[in-house]
Amino acid sequence: MVHHLYNLILTCFLLLYIPPLLLRSLFQKKFRKQLRERLAFYSGLCLKKPIWIHAASVGEVLCSVPLVKRIKKEFPHSRMILTTMTAAGRETAEKHLTEVDRVLFFPMDHPLILRRAIRNLSPHLLLIAETELWPNLLRLCGGEKIPILLFNGRISEKSFRRYSPLRFFFKDPLRSISLFLMQTEEDRGRIIRIGADPDRVLVAGNMKFDQAPPSIREEEGSEIKSLGLKGNETLLIAGSTHPGEEEILIRLFKELKKTHPMLHLLLAPRHLDRIEEVERVLRSENISWRRRTSLPVEEGNPVPEVIMLDTLGELMGFYRFGTLVFIGGSLVPVGGHNPLEPLFFKKCVLFGPHMFNFLEISRQLVEKGGAILVKDEEELAFQLTRLLADEAECKERGEKGYQFIQSHRGATEKVMEEIRPFLL
Repeated sequence: MVHHLYNLILTCFLLLYIPPLLLRSLFQKKFRKQLRERLAFYSGLCLKKPIWIHAASVGEVLCSVPLVKRIKKEFPHSRMILTTMTAAGRETAEKHLTEVDRVLFFPMDHPLILRRAIRNLSPHLLLIAETELWPNLLRLCGGEKIPILLFNGRISEKSFRRYSPLRFFFKDPLRSISLFLMQTEEDRGRIIRIGADPDRVLVAGNMKFDQAPPSIREEEGSEIKSLGLKGNETLLIAGSTHPGEEEILIRLFKELKKTHPMLHLLLAPRHLDRIEEVERVLRSENISWRRRTSLPVEEGNPVPEVIMLDTLGELMGFYRFGTLVFIGGSLVPVGGHNPLEPLFFKKCVLFGPHMFNFLEISRQLVEKGGAILVKDEEELAFQLTRLLADEAECKERGEKGYQFIQSHRGATEKVMEEIRPFLL
């Protein structure tokens, strides 16, 4: 009964929104291609029984990289299709996952659309990154006897509160999942309470620890110059920031600049469609800035105080040049972002109190001395001032964070051991 109500709501949604989407597709070729894929109309798709990997956005795509490469290495003749929910996720997959045969947008979770998607993709295995519990996807793949494996699974406290009232609805679709490979015991307990069969739920660790940082190339000197810097500056990096955080960071940067004239700020908003919004803040604060795509600065021109990262996929590589790194989405209640990436380069990391999307990792990092938790703007100002005057502590924090990563590596191999029987 509830399942039919869900599909009725979806049908009403499609009837209401598809006409304007079709109209938009008439004028935007790029969107027309996206809409076709959302409706499961694929062109030139001739793959025999591929592995279907679903990774919602950038974070899920990046955590999938070690597993995809591992599968391709051990099963070189395997074919793979990866679907994403977002354009940023798709762009990241196309850049980092050359092992995948096709990258597509995920089809809408309507039974008519998904039946066509399953028929056209004809997968022999579905791998879902983290927690993408689309009811019709699970039901229909289960009905076709397609094994479904959830890998690097996690259920945050926020997600658990959202899923809990709907346990009666999710219990049946969850029966279609052959194996749940969760990050922690806490994640295991939550997915079981939502309705998963305990015998099918294992803890395999967090594959984000197995991500490989971008290789350090011989052209590193030219890379730092590509930011408009000479290499002798002090660089504060604010990664994946959200509304309300840029204003705080810019204010603090202006104050710190008074005592640290060689200090520069690399500001990387999480969503690139907010670039102009952030630029208005910079303009109001009378600070010099340049977009990453408009650099390097011509010789003789002053180096900008703030560099705005307006490209996808470069932030992790640029962390190697940072002196201090602040993780965005944590001073405001967004849930934070991956704090591990700068630690691959032994950088001193700070984040705010709202890290519930990385609750266990952030808690352990703080306990091990590999990161610093600040409760508000005032404490962030204090810690930045203190750390800029203490190079030894910055190095010590970075080293502890790096050792923390090394001690938690190996989840990809554990996941591979569990899914290997489904690949044979």
